[in-house]
Amino acid sequence: MNQFYKMKGILRQFSIARTPQQNGVAERRNRILIEDARTMLADSKLPTTFWAETVNTACYVQNRVLVVKPHNKTPYKLFHGITPTLSFMRPFGCPITILNILDHLGKFDGKADECFFVGYSLNSKSFRVFNSRTRIVEKNLHIRFSENTPNVVGSGLDWLFDIDALTRTMNYEPIVAGTQSNGFVGTKPSDNAGQARKETQPVKNYILLPLRTVDPPFS
Repeated sequence: MNQFYKMKGILRQFSIARTPQQNGVAERRNRILIEDARTMLADSKLPTTFWAETVNTACYVQNRVLVVKPHNKTPYKLFHGITPTLSFMRPFGCPITILNILDHLGKFDGKADECFFVGYSLNSKSFRVFNSRTRIVEKNLHIRFSENTPNVVGSGLDWLFDIDALTRTMNYEPIVAGTQSNGFVGTKPSDNAGQARKETQPVKNYILLPLRTVDPPFS
């Protein structure tokens, strides 16, 4: 790589670690998106599996809110020439209720599904929501927002945000990696199961000694 840079006349320089002041425009923009996405996930109590939806929503909002200093305009107005509308924006991750328009419902079947708001559609005026019943992200416009309802970790279905609750319903015994007393890396069960095994099985120590016979097998 250094030979290629030298052949092309490029001077290769490195920045100091943990110094965001030396980052370029692209690195600074990427850092802003990641910090906004981290804050949105922490505020909404949603798991990190929604990081892609969070970054897309952060980029969508910043293009319509942040003002470019040289032009005193937002990126959306610079590209399209019109001022964007902000009245339709809602808090990320807030609980919502949507009208089920995808399934063929009976006369007495429920028409409402509980969801979470996760973003905006880029090619229509609909919203992107995570349906707790179907466990997929879909687009819908018939939405009732519950902005005053705070999110709680593990709300809704137990398995949705709590992996431990999901493993308990499957009767699964979690296994974690650990280091045994003999210094070899292996696997050990959970703390309760490991404690029960320690109480029932006594500790035994073995010593390996060489085996010698009276008559040697070879002359």
